[in-house]
Amino acid sequence: MDVINGVTLKNMLLVAARNLDQQKDMVNALNVFPVPDGDTGTNMSLTLNAAVKELERAENNDVNRLTTLLARGSLMGARGNSGVILSQFFRGFSDGLAQVKAEATGEDVARAFTSASNTTYRAVMKPVEGTMLTVARVAAESAEEAAQEGKDAAGVIKAALLGAQQSLADTPNILPVLKEAGVVDAGGQGLVCIFEGFWAGLTTSPEEMEAILAEQQVPSEGPVDVARLETEVLVNKYCTEFIILGEGIDPERIRKKLDPLGDSMIVVGDDHVTKVHIHTDHPGEVLQFCGELGNLTEIAIDNMMLQNQEFSNHENHRLDYTTDNVVGFPQPEPSAPPKPVGLVAVVAGDGLAEIFRSLGVDQVVTGGQTMNPSTEDLVTAVNSVNAESVIILPNNKNVIFAAQQVKELVDKKVGVVPTRSAPQGISALMFFVEGDSLEENVAAMEDSLGEVKTGEVTYAVRSTVAGDLQIEERDIIGLAEGKIAIVGSTPDQVAFDLVKTMVDEDSTVISVYYGADQSAEAAEELGTTLQEEYPDCEVEVYSGGQPLYYYIVSVE
Repeated sequence: MDVINGVTLKNMLLVAARNLDQQKDMVNALNVFPVPDGDTGTNMSLTLNAAVKELERAENNDVNRLTTLLARGSLMGARGNSGVILSQFFRGFSDGLAQVKAEATGEDVARAFTSASNTTYRAVMKPVEGTMLTVARVAAESAEEAAQEGKDAAGVIKAALLGAQQSLADTPNILPVLKEAGVVDAGGQGLVCIFEGFWAGLTTSPEEMEAILAEQQVPSEGPVDVARLETEVLVNKYCTEFIILGEGIDPERIRKKLDPLGDSMIVVGDDHVTKVHIHTDHPGEVLQFCGELGNLTEIAIDNMMLQNQEFSNHENHRLDYTTDNVVGFPQPEPSAPPKPVGLVAVVAGDGLAEIFRSLGVDQVVTGGQTMNPSTEDLVTAVNSVNAESVIILPNNKNVIFAAQQVKELVDKKVGVVPTRSAPQGISALMFFVEGDSLEENVAAMEDSLGEVKTGEVTYAVRSTVAGDLQIEERDIIGLAEGKIAIVGSTPDQVAFDLVKTMVDEDSTVISVYYGADQSAEAAEELGTTLQEEYPDCEVEVYSGGQPLYYYIVSVE
């Protein structure tokens, strides 16, 4: 194929999205640490799906228009570090094709890959080789070499794929932690899945492409006929979203049960926390079934027929990414004067959410391990706070990058305090002063982060070796500041031993937040034991309600 036009580009993206979605569990499993929060594949898949969804807004199939929408959609839908880096890849890819309208040559495509790689490196403050950054760079170098040899567009894409595959296989030789865990880089694997989809999209038959288009429900050509949508009866018109919290949740069972009730279904999560999205005419049946599996939260039901009518009245036929178009956050009273600085926090668990609200947080975004919120989720939360400026507390290392992107997407001033855990977020809130400026508060809150140590107790999802520790699948493990420090057989004993590694002569407060899988009685008993062991420290026990982690502990 000598050149790539807009239709071909759209086909490549659709197939890439499907390929990554089908392989996301494999990518998730490539987690260096054996903890139950591998979500790289899910984050990259959701990010790419959001980008593909944005292509519906294309009023034509010009290459530069499609890539502009691709960049915007991936940024707004970016989840986790891997998703944000992927969004930056597509942003650079779009910039590389900015001057192309109808058809992209091999040289154009090579330039786009190079621009994509350069943009991802610039986006990361401290680039690490042996990651998806390396895979993208080697793919771009291979693409450029192919273009210089006179290869056409298809030849350049094939070269990029081969370069990416070779680079991925080499990642364990670059990053020792990958070799120790016996895996390749997860983000790099996700990128290879996308490139494989690109290549497959070039060779997919018209019949296969028609089936994929029907599955993805993305128009293959032309703008949306809004006038027709207004007069026709829209099937499955209620966009229904919610989160299930419980034990023993089976996402696959949910998919099979809900499949006959609608379309555009996404069910992601694990046996403790599962997010459900479906378009249906029977939201009551969906909620009734899922309500029997656990507690439902973050319920949002939108009538898409009414949204289509609003869409048709919009001057540019576009829906703004504002809180007016998204259900899930209470809107401030329009008459209330905005306060100088508001607060948004990301946290998982009803107990932790209530603690953050009690400390003055205006909006709590449900998320954390395995359920990283998208950039759009954070934009919506920031816009819903009645304040002139907003501080975001990510409370998770994998949310910080997405939070940073919000700064360029809202009209308000936004500050991000890079909290990596809920205890760090709580500590930071103690230094928030309502009358101080955004800059003063961010500086004071960042200074507080070194005052608290965080430990987490969870279970191993596979057998592995971590330093001197031999870990078997389902062992209980304790992480101190994100590194595996303790291995044991019971959550309470591991939590006790973990605290022992964290307490020093300067420690004054030990806080225990017990998760959804732990009883209040067991947590209180652990608290009593810790108080007896450390009489000079104040020991506090709280219900966190967090999934996956039996305990989160902090030492201040």
